[in-house]
Amino acid sequence: MRYWIGALFLGLALAQSTLGVEPPVLLKEAAPGQVLTTTLTVHNVGDKPVRVRVSAGDWTYDPLGQLQYLPPGTLKESASPWLSFSPSELLLGPKQSGKLTYTLAVPKDAKPGSHWGVLFLEGEDPDPPPGLPLATFRVRLGHVYYVNLPPVERGGRVSGILPTPPKAPDDPYRFAVKYQNTGNVAQKVSGRFEVRDQAGKVVASLPVEEVVVLPKSERILPISLVGPLPAGAYTAFVLLNYGDPTKDVAADYPFQLKAPLAAPKTAPTQEGQK
Repeated sequence: MRYWIGALFLGLALAQSTLGVEPPVLLKEAAPGQVLTTTLTVHNVGDKPVRVRVSAGDWTYDPLGQLQYLPPGTLKESASPWLSFSPSELLLGPKQSGKLTYTLAVPKDAKPGSHWGVLFLEGEDPDPPPGLPLATFRVRLGHVYYVNLPPVERGGRVSGILPTPPKAPDDPYRFAVKYQNTGNVAQKVSGRFEVRDQAGKVVASLPVEEVVVLPKSERILPISLVGPLPAGAYTAFVLLNYGDPTKDVAADYPFQLKAPLAAPKTAPTQEGQK
């Protein structure tokens, strides 16, 4: 059993939350026919009591990473049909914590690769003031779970680098790096983006922030290049890793900077504003 943190944490809070769940994300390895049981700790960190209603769902995203929440069992890779949980509702006093246990009964004919889902925890005021809609007091967050079934296949590739030259002198030079997960399990993908001059010297280097890429899907990784950088011929180079310590994937793209790239504007100091 391993925990995935960082990029795999989904921002599911829909308001200023007084709820917390531990752990927020969980990855488990399993075999067909196996039953997995996990106990979560749900925290009310606020100063008022809260009623927490528990429900199941599916989630995915578009290539730009915009999350989409779906009814349980919508996705073919969904683990929601395997899920049962107890209790379905918790009443937590101020600064109080409670336990929530869920079970995933993996079918014997489950297909290899990653399966996933989300447990939604929706908090509401158990005694809202009269005359105000109940939705005013609701907040939702989620616990995301993944189950990997063997045989696991890992692979990926950079399928393209799409440039968008600046339209104004102060605009960055933007690139969209297209990454494709060719394996059957979810991946954490990160790396770096470099710009090299004609002599091969690295004149700019940017980190590619860690993201989740679901199986057989594509993510577009946005890069904003700022100066100072003189006009000239350059090569954009991206190097990504998808979790295999022995293998990276890379791609390059020659481009022409027709005008110097300006340095980013700095915020004016308090003294400069006087």
